[in-house]
Amino acid sequence: MTRSADVVIVGGGVIGCALARELAGRGAAVTVVERAEPGSEASGAAAGLLAPQAEGLPPGPLFDLALESRGLYPKWAEDLAGETGSDVGYRRSGILRCFFSEGQERWDWYRWQRERGLRVERLSGGEIPSLSRVRVSEEARQAIFFPDDAVVDNRRLTRALRVAGERRGVSFEIGRTARRIVTRGGRCAGVETDEAILEASQVVNAAGSWAGFDPELPVPVEPVRGQIVEVRSPAPDLSVVVESEDVYVVPRGDSWLLGATVERVGFEKQVTAGAVGRLIGAATRLLPELESAVFLRAWAGLRPATPDGLPVLGPGPLPGLFFATGHFRNGILLAPVTALALADEICGTVSRDLGPFSIERFSGRRVSR
Repeated sequence: MTRSADVVIVGGGVIGCALARELAGRGAAVTVVERAEPGSEASGAAAGLLAPQAEGLPPGPLFDLALESRGLYPKWAEDLAGETGSDVGYRRSGILRCFFSEGQERWDWYRWQRERGLRVERLSGGEIPSLSRVRVSEEARQAIFFPDDAVVDNRRLTRALRVAGERRGVSFEIGRTARRIVTRGGRCAGVETDEAILEASQVVNAAGSWAGFDPELPVPVEPVRGQIVEVRSPAPDLSVVVESEDVYVVPRGDSWLLGATVERVGFEKQVTAGAVGRLIGAATRLLPELESAVFLRAWAGLRPATPDGLPVLGPGPLPGLFFATGHFRNGILLAPVTALALADEICGTVSRDLGPFSIERFSGRRVSR
């Protein structure tokens, strides 16, 4: 069986759904191939942090792209609400990063952001409680506050992107596994799945940790497991995300999310007792009120990581093939800018320099536009 579209996107996570919606809004006939349910892998397992500053990204192309994407979020969330009637939970909460010892070197790590004109505030231990509104451990000797970093409900976001895409005409092939890229005459001609051949002159590999599905077109992406614990909120007043060097605590409705591990264990997605214990221990050290929290559940997801920590974005080695993968811990954050940048590339309007993110950096192979 053969079907056709203008663009086939392999991967129905937040990146694939965001790009599908954007392309469909520009008049393209788009099909998304998703091996499970859209948003059921890394996009659904995240905590929804939009934190280019608190994450400590170094100055450079990734930080600039992440900062641009964070700036796109308020209108993006508003537009999605208008299209779908769904509030995706975007909130500029700010992130409070606490340290259990004093040290000038920590402030030096972030000071360049302030010198660049970004908002960053240094706090002493005594100033921390006025920001968090819950009792932070007295062990916290200093903190850095990033008032412009934000959060979004990643699961509601991905659902809204799917609905918005469908309303713009996007077709979803759910429960289908991409086997290989179909080529014809030296260029991309579609995707072969376990059920059909989907013909398209343009294909986007947005398959996350499964981006290497075609052995003839290898992608240097490996899965990195992240585990998160959810507890019932022991206090209603946590208004910001609170972090230490070992854990973050994200308020979400009547629960708090505690995360997240970084584990290179291949495609093993199990939740482990050791990781759950470490996350709860680190979070309780940071916020002692968590001692009385009720455990709700824990889960794990597989983030797609590249050897140099940068995503793979832009044209591939075949004409008509594009990549939007390898976002690691920043997939939710980078979704709006990735959708715009890749849609521009596919439509022939180069709007951003994606050179630093090209797959060419790993192989030396020249990409084709």
